[in-house]
Amino acid sequence: MKKLIFTLLLFLPLAMAAQEETQESTVYVNGQKIVVKRSENKIKVKVYEEVAQGDTIENDQIFEGVYLDGQSTERRMIVSLPFVKKKDKYHFEPHSAGLYIGQSRLYDNGSFGKPDDVDLRLSKSWEIGLNLFEGALPLTRDRHWAITAGLGWGYTSFRLDSNTAFQEIDGIAGNYPAPDGVVYDQSRLRYNFFRLPLALEWQKRLNGHGPIFLSAGAEVEWRYSIKSKVKVDGDSRTLDKDLNVHPIGINILAQAGYANIGAYARYSTASLFQNGKGPDLYPFSFGICWYW
Repeated sequence: MKKLIFTLLLFLPLAMAAQEETQESTVYVNGQKIVVKRSENKIKVKVYEEVAQGDTIENDQIFEGVYLDGQSTERRMIVSLPFVKKKDKYHFEPHSAGLYIGQSRLYDNGSFGKPDDVDLRLSKSWEIGLNLFEGALPLTRDRHWAITAGLGWGYTSFRLDSNTAFQEIDGIAGNYPAPDGVVYDQSRLRYNFFRLPLALEWQKRLNGHGPIFLSAGAEVEWRYSIKSKVKVDGDSRTLDKDLNVHPIGINILAQAGYANIGAYARYSTASLFQNGKGPDLYPFSFGICWYW
C-alpha cells in the first residue's frame, strides 16, 4: 500500500494539471488503473486492478480517496463473489465462501460423550454446505489479520444405527423404539439450515504462494424443515416434524488450510432440542472444504 500511495502522490500533480482541460485523468501503473477526477476544490482518486474472470479481464475497484479542503477520506474494498479470486499476491483472501462436506455427530451434554440412547451410523451421518458470499475487513496493514463473514445454506442428516426413530410423544421428543413387528430399514433425523459465520482469520503467504490460514469464530445457524424420516419395506415416509428442535443455534467454528483447500470443525454451544422437551444432544461436525 505504501507503493500505491507513493504512486498516487507522484501522479497527482500531473493529474491536477490535466484537470484544467479535461476534469479527469487516467494512468496505468503495474497493471493498476488510477483515475483522478477534479471538481472545484475536491479531488477524487479511484484505483482499480485487473481481475481475470475466464477469458475476460475486468477492472475491480480496490481503493477510493476523496481530498477536500485539506482533509481526506479513504476506503479500501475487499468483497468476493463465487468463483472470482484476486490474483494480487498481496491481497487478503477470506476463507468463507466454498463447498463444505463433513461428518455429523451428536454428543451427550456437551461433553463429547457418546449418547446412551442414540447410536449413529457415522458413515452415513453427514452434512453438506454451500457458502456463496463472503467479505473481509483487514485489521493490519500487512494483511495478515482480518475479520471475515459469509452466508451459506446446507443440509444435515443423522442416520440411526438401531431400530429406533426420533418422535415427539406427549410433547416430549426422543429416540423411541419402533412399534412391535416393525423394522426400520432406515431411520434418520435431518434438517436444512442457513449459516452466518463471523470469524477472526490469520493468513500468510509462503514465497508468494498460498496462503496458509487459520480462523476461528462464531456462527449463527437457522434450522428449518426438521424431519424424522424412516423407510419400511422400501417405503420412505416422514414420521414426525419439528420435534422441539431449537430453530436458532450458535456454533463455534474453526478452520485451517492452505490456498483453496481446508479442514473445519464446528460445535453447537447449546442442545439441539429445547430444554425439557427433548434429549440433551449437541451437534458436532468436521470435514473438508474447497474455497472459491
